[in-house]
This record gives sequence, structure tokens and C-alpha cells, in this order.
Amino acid sequence: MSKFNKYLENKKDQLTIAYKICHDILFIVLIFFFISLLAEGILLGIVTNHFSFTRIIVIIFLNIFAIYVLGNYLKINLNPGKENKKTAYFLLFVLALLIFNSLFKLNIFLNLFILLVVLATGYFTYKTLLEES
Repeated sequence: MSKFNKYLENKKDQLTIAYKICHDILFIVLIFFFISLLAEGILLGIVTNHFSFTRIIVIIFLNIFAIYVLGNYLKINLNPGKENKKTAYFLLFVLALLIFNSLFKLNIFLNLFILLVVLATGYFTYKTLLEES
């Protein structure tokens, strides 16, 4: 019976290591995805001639699914209460700059109006989805 208990502990350790490796792989794939998007933006076709972004996105979603399944199996709880608001504000600022830049050739007032409408829609969507009832 002791061999069976050692096997279970060893299996749990192996699954914990697999969970941590999945996190590391997710980080690496996200960095690769960001760099490939940047390269594709600079030189069109340099990445998509070799493989499509759909493959990277499928790999990312499969990795997130594996992390979810292993986390539930190992009963790993993340702290959802901790939010980094400074990072969120920075990302919203970058999002606003990207939207503004994508509409750069439009009239400046139309550009600002579209930017405000997109940000307001995003804000109200966020409040609607995450509002506690």
C-alpha cells in the first residue's frame, strides 16, 4: 500500500511541475506572438508566409485550457481580488493611442469622437459584465 501512496504523491508533484511549465510556455508563446505581430506590422508577410497567426492563437488557447484543467485538478486557487490598477490604466492609455493612431487620416474631431465612443462602450461593457448583483 505504501508504493501506491508514493505513486500518488509523485503523480501530484509531476502534475504541479506540468502546471508550472504550462505557465512558462504560455509566457514564451505570448512574447513570440507579440514579436511576430510587431514583425508583421513592420514587414508585411514576413511571418504569415511561414505560418498563420491562427496556429499561435490555437496554441495559446490550448495552453490556457491545460492550465485551467490542471489548476482545477490540483485545486490551485488564484487570488482574483488582487488587481494592478496602474497596469490597467497604462494599457487603456496604450489602447487609446492605438485607436487614435488607426484613425489618424480622419478629421481630428471625428477621430476624437470615435475614440470617446469606443472607450465609453468598453467602460460600460466592463461595468455590465463585472458588476456584482
